[in-house]
Amino acid sequence: MQRRAFLYLAATPLARRLAAADGKRGELPFRQVHLDFHTSELIPDVGADWDTASFIRTLSGARVNSINVFAKDHHGYAFYDTAIAIKHPSLKIDLLGEMVRGCRSAGIATNYYYSLVWDVAQSRKHPEWLAVDRQGKHIGGPPGDRWPWMCMNTPYLDQVVAENREILAKYDVDGGWFDILMQPADGCFCRWCVADRKTLGLSDSAADVFAHNKSVAKRVERILSELVHQKLPTGATFFNSRLVIGVRDELPYYSHIEIESLPTGGWGYTHFQQRVRYMRTLGKDVVGMTGRFHKSWGDFGGFKNQAALDFECVNFLANGAKVCVGDQLHPRGRLDPLTYNRIGAVYRRIEALEPWAKGARAVADIGVVSAAATDPEMSSSKLPPVDQGFTNMLVELHQQFDVLDTASDLARYKLVIVPDEIRPVPELLSRLKDYIARGGAVIVSDRSLLEGGRFAIESLGVRYLGPAKYKGEYMLLSRSAFPGIEDAPYFLYEPGSSIEAVPGTEVLATYGHPYFDRSPEHFSSHKQTPLGSRTMEPLVTRRGSLIYIANPFFRSYSQDGYGIQKQVVNGLIGMLLREPALMAPGLPSTAQVTLLKQPQGSGSRRIVHLLYYPLTRRAPGIDIIEEPGLLEDVELRVFSPQRPQSVKLVPHGTPLQFDYAERYAQFRVTRVLGHQAICIE
Repeated sequence: MQRRAFLYLAATPLARRLAAADGKRGELPFRQVHLDFHTSELIPDVGADWDTASFIRTLSGARVNSINVFAKDHHGYAFYDTAIAIKHPSLKIDLLGEMVRGCRSAGIATNYYYSLVWDVAQSRKHPEWLAVDRQGKHIGGPPGDRWPWMCMNTPYLDQVVAENREILAKYDVDGGWFDILMQPADGCFCRWCVADRKTLGLSDSAADVFAHNKSVAKRVERILSELVHQKLPTGATFFNSRLVIGVRDELPYYSHIEIESLPTGGWGYTHFQQRVRYMRTLGKDVVGMTGRFHKSWGDFGGFKNQAALDFECVNFLANGAKVCVGDQLHPRGRLDPLTYNRIGAVYRRIEALEPWAKGARAVADIGVVSAAATDPEMSSSKLPPVDQGFTNMLVELHQQFDVLDTASDLARYKLVIVPDEIRPVPELLSRLKDYIARGGAVIVSDRSLLEGGRFAIESLGVRYLGPAKYKGEYMLLSRSAFPGIEDAPYFLYEPGSSIEAVPGTEVLATYGHPYFDRSPEHFSSHKQTPLGSRTMEPLVTRRGSLIYIANPFFRSYSQDGYGIQKQVVNGLIGMLLREPALMAPGLPSTAQVTLLKQPQGSGSRRIVHLLYYPLTRRAPGIDIIEEPGLLEDVELRVFSPQRPQSVKLVPHGTPLQFDYAERYAQFRVTRVLGHQAICIE
């Protein structure tokens, strides 16, 4: 109880004040830029070409209406007149002040950027404030290799507070944007952290290190939020590098959520698809952030294709998020014209769509529990393989879904999926049992909800017997259960579980055994051993509204991409999901479709977004979008309890003919080049 109380800050007076302020902030701007400026002391003439009028003219011409401008960078240098921080040695003007005053005059919302933890200048001045590993070595290294890590549990925090107090006193900003709020995942062993854990009764175990890292981060969030809100009661506060599954308890200190996700910069195109489906459920305004770079931050001279930037920005909007494009200012202080031509091209599209985006929220039929929800070790900026698999699979199947943690409200969903390796923690179990008791539909796979060799939910109708008998098993589908799938033995690329179906449980698929498992002593041909025998051993079962799959389909899909698993899951969803919010028969799996609900007077309207920007892998580790794809004669069916007044293409307002039958509005879109939004009034 002491540790829980120690970590729990959501009921503090500050948290209550911030929660009350949320309703006064209003909706965030839709067209944002995040302007990086990490500039070495080795670079001369910083800001030498600065021209405020040109800066504002470029932003305004690109339809930018909000920007994060730099106060202090990863090198540790301030870009403003300061009596406290370390000013960049080549800076001759108050660059922050010029940006803030110019943006204010143009009506562009302005937050200041401040780098925490990665701070080269302070690491040189105060090496005793650096984070230390278990072996006593400083974490991080030379900035050309790795940024040095300052520990936020040292007097470094006092320096940070003093610098931010000065910024807030000097400049008329809308809020603070704080980057790199991290503690080492394996713990910091500086003298302050060691003493802190001892005082708090925490050990150096993984669980206690995780708890301590959380407490340090929340203390920083509380202090800096309070500092910002002393001057700006409804000001913006955001802490980057924290947004993982399980961030819910830190959100009282966030005015909003921003998802940094540069697809070609290491995040990949699946990252945002998973993160937004979790973050949008947490009650905060959400911003998606990509970059204008061909690759990642600091990629000077590397320009993202226009089609890729178009897709990424419109995809943010299509998932209920605002739009932000990351850029980096050249050290001499001139914005790049090509960059802002491309940003302007997509931001004019976003601006035209804003009337159908304001206040819009995503519609979801399915809730999927994240693998990180019950395993803190997976709570990182990277996606767990299970999450990668189910995200890709459900996006390709055009299902409308959210990603859940253990505190999510399951009653909002018609179907809940518990994929592969979800631990039976008490909070989740309680919610699942209540959901099932109320008639909820659930799909569970592989080792999810296993506790002491038994499934924690007995109503699944199966008993766990152990690992599958062979590592290389085959799947034999019931032809009556899956009439649309060709009858064949399908290999399972990942080993699963052996189960027994209790009486009354329907078996939808069984195992086929190979002649033997491949090994150095026993092998045949080049890959797996062929099917040797068909069995009656259950692989996929159904008991009422509960389905169990005895194989890690979702983790496997992330690694193997085997389409039969997606087809089976689609069939299982079809058995359980009644009246899906949206259906797109015939839409290719490479296209995306999302559904939003937007308040309208006393009622609401539905907005469908169709996106088709095929991507290809043209270099190791990077997927490329070069041009929009063309879709023709797309059929859509949108659930509507009442006959709609109209269906039209937006923003240009072209009406579409539609039929209304069995509580669905049915219509066709003749042509989609990249993206099309449709409004159902």
